[in-house]
Amino acid sequence: MRDTKFPGLKREILFPTPIYMKRLEGTKELNKQLFKDIKAWMKKDPKGMKKTNIDGWHSQTDMNHKAEYQPLIKQMFVMAQEIFKDLGYKPEVKLGNMWANINFPHGFNMHHVHPNATIGGVYYVQIPKDDHQSYIWMEDPRPGPNLVAPERVKNLPRELWRVVQYPPNEGVACLFPSWLAHGVSVNRSKLKGDKSWRVSVAFNFRQSGFK
Repeated sequence: MRDTKFPGLKREILFPTPIYMKRLEGTKELNKQLFKDIKAWMKKDPKGMKKTNIDGWHSQTDMNHKAEYQPLIKQMFVMAQEIFKDLGYKPEVKLGNMWANINFPHGFNMHHVHPNATIGGVYYVQIPKDDHQSYIWMEDPRPGPNLVAPERVKNLPRELWRVVQYPPNEGVACLFPSWLAHGVSVNRSKLKGDKSWRVSVAFNFRQSGFK
């Protein structure tokens, strides 16, 4: 229990929702190659898949079986293993599936979760230089606060917010519980050509016995 600023009043924060961030190694060259490979993949399969993507391209979800993406996968496995240990998960880490996302200008990803997984997440390949309002947002997963929605004062600590936004950074991975509702803001870039694309890779990690 921690003391608050009020005498005699103590507080304990229970049932946390951990969000993990990590900058990967060698990302300048890694992202250059990833962008090239993802762009070529989209040209071969321009239709892709329709999931949460609006005005964007979503690849097939077998990205983890393609040899060209193994350098990224190796680093993501290390991060996932660190997270599993931090959370006290005993079975080994398994990569369930993986896919690429391209948000064209005005594109975004709707509110969603990652079912049939333990830890979900995203790695950022390219963020348009002029898209300063870009973010991924996370919503409080508890139904109570979202139902009651009490009026709040300003400057509350982050653990009391209902929605938290994180600006994306190239070369950074963000992983979180797969059941955590999240979404991606509109790409407001006004650049020309593929420099206006917001490109990311999404993951679903599972425990080894998870089918």
